[in-house]
Amino acid sequence: MKRFINYHLPVLLYAGLIVTFSSIPNLKTPKIIDLQVDKVAHFFEYAILAFLSHRSLIHLESKTASRYAYHFSAIFVAIFAALDELHQCSVPGRDAGLGDLSMDLAGAALVLILLWYRGKDRN
Repeated sequence: MKRFINYHLPVLLYAGLIVTFSSIPNLKTPKIIDLQVDKVAHFFEYAILAFLSHRSLIHLESKTASRYAYHFSAIFVAIFAALDELHQCSVPGRDAGLGDLSMDLAGAALVLILLWYRGKDRN
């Protein structure tokens, strides 16, 4: 139970938080100078999700899951991000965007690459 609370519950709660914010109608983010806060938020939002999902997978008792944690995390985050964008189409005042999805995937990719290099240095 302690392993679930420490490693698996955070990714579930965080994914729920993403869905909760995606369900807010007409949610607008400010545009500061030429920087779109929305794109930066997407990047970091999914970077955190990738980190948490990778962390969860390496702490599973399955050797296959921990061995392929980078791959499974990337697949999970990509599917979750795509479904989240589709979900936003049904929320009033929200829409799906390839720009948002691209930033989601870029944030996740950066974190998983950094984790891979960090793990590579330890071996």
